[in-house]
Amino acid sequence: MPLVPVPDLKAARAMLKAEFPYATEVIDTVLWDVALRSHVQIRPTILVGTPGCGKSRFATRLLKVLNLPHDMIPCGGVSDGAFAGTPRRWSTGEPSLPVALITRYKAAGPGAILDEIEKVGTSRHNGQAHDALLAFLERETASRFHDPYVQAPCDLSHVTWLMTANSLEGLSAPLRDRCRVIPFPEAGQDHLAVLSRQILAELLADQGLDHRWISPLDEIELEAVTKVWPGGSLRKLRRVIEVILASRGVRH
Repeated sequence: MPLVPVPDLKAARAMLKAEFPYATEVIDTVLWDVALRSHVQIRPTILVGTPGCGKSRFATRLLKVLNLPHDMIPCGGVSDGAFAGTPRRWSTGEPSLPVALITRYKAAGPGAILDEIEKVGTSRHNGQAHDALLAFLERETASRFHDPYVQAPCDLSHVTWLMTANSLEGLSAPLRDRCRVIPFPEAGQDHLAVLSRQILAELLADQGLDHRWISPLDEIELEAVTKVWPGGSLRKLRRVIEVILASRGVRH
């Protein structure tokens, strides 16, 4: 199966910087992985940041901009079988997560975004889920992983693994050791003009409307936002902008 060729990284960087102006260092770090390869692949990485800082959206947009097919998997309550697969002799038999992605997208190196990986936890049950994941993060073991459903060794070494976490607490030491940990920053008020335009466009897109149907926040509205949003959570910023739109009498 084919690997995804590296796109124009200068254009990719520009797009990501326009959407995440507060995360330039993160953008440059992860794109450097791709710059050193002939195909798109990013080393196993955990993006750690406060809730609502935009790390999950960044992970999704990053792989989208790089043209890498991918799935996002919420990690709350994930079992070991969801990662490692289960034998086909069971009624619930299914291939491992990376084999399923490779099959679905017909690409040797798809991406997997494990959202809020810390929610897998470290209990006995979920500890097994961590163990299952570890096998995919080392090139040597990933290149000859024996999938219980396929019942044969599979080369999973080209899969990109991105994880997000609100905290490193609860993540096993072996998992942290196998991943690069990158702090994801919070947006500040100096990025408000750019972020507010993006959020306005998203709110309108959610309703199937063109962003040209509404004007950006004016100076008075931006000043009002700064009084209640000091920076940080983009979810909170979105709620504030929704209130401002409602005060305009705009249905969205």
